[in-house]
Amino acid sequence: MKKNILYILTCMLAAVPSFAQTEVGQYVNGEATGVTYYLPNTALDITLEAMEITRTPGEFSAYTGNYLHINDAISKAEKYWEISSIRIKQIGTPNPEKMYTIKLAAGSTASNVQLSKEGILQAINTIVAEDAPEAKKSVPKQLPDPKSYLTEEILQATSTAKMAELTSKEIYAIRESKLAITRGQAENMPKDGLSMQLVLGELNMQEQSLKSLFVGTCDTVKYTCNIKLTPTMESDTTKAVLFRFSRKLGILKSNDLAGAPIYYDFKNLFSIPQPADNGKKKKAPKKEGVFVNIPGKAAVKIYSPTEIYFEGELPFAQLGTTESLSKELFNKNVTTKVVLDKATGGVIKIEN
Repeated sequence: MKKNILYILTCMLAAVPSFAQTEVGQYVNGEATGVTYYLPNTALDITLEAMEITRTPGEFSAYTGNYLHINDAISKAEKYWEISSIRIKQIGTPNPEKMYTIKLAAGSTASNVQLSKEGILQAINTIVAEDAPEAKKSVPKQLPDPKSYLTEEILQATSTAKMAELTSKEIYAIRESKLAITRGQAENMPKDGLSMQLVLGELNMQEQSLKSLFVGTCDTVKYTCNIKLTPTMESDTTKAVLFRFSRKLGILKSNDLAGAPIYYDFKNLFSIPQPADNGKKKKAPKKEGVFVNIPGKAAVKIYSPTEIYFEGELPFAQLGTTESLSKELFNKNVTTKVVLDKATGGVIKIEN
């Protein structure tokens, strides 16, 4: 039964002799006789957020200091980009070299498995909750056109200086109205708290809108893009260009020299050594139980010449090895619950 991003495969077994055991085999096309699953490789899902900022001076910007006593008004029109954040999330991608079939032998309790939509093993004999959706960012409310609040007297003024003077008086009048309401001294006080909030909200909107004629406006558009990296055992690198960024053009490809580079470093800190090959043939171990990953670890850093956006140590499935959980955990007398990390295939929890 499919449930959003994951589904659950459940197989009911008949009660037969107790000597049966859980057995896992490498997947063979056309010969699967149980539940087939992948173990993952670990990929980095890098989310870039950037803002395109447009600053526009107000019509009365030259008079801001005189009438409103504000000295940081926008004085010239400009458009530029800024990086607001770089976030890293680890995700699992199916490793085709680690595809196994759990043979549903009678007497085994490893019969209730949860797979991701890609077929990666997530849990046995329990259910892993779905990831919570990311919270959506609120969109700032746009100010109404300030000219809709200009009085007849302001519009009929014969000079910009006079219009600025009269508009500033309107702003001060609005401020006085707000003070009178909050002090309970207004002639027509709102009837209740909700009405007061609505009135004060409208007066604030009028003030900010008229004020923009002096201080200017700053409009921001947010952009998001994703980069996916799947490192390997040979991926050690320093100062590799992840992407480029231009204050004028925004996010650019790594080979676009119009932008400055944003680098990444990847260093394998710990990979589990494989057995040495001494030329002697060894009997392959019996494939029993359930295979899981034991991840290795790597240091990851994303940075520019002036700022570090991410630096930390992370587990990676492909830097580790694969081991099996004992078949004794899944015999007919034991129902073992196992939860695996979706990104690394490593065991998070084992519970009887």
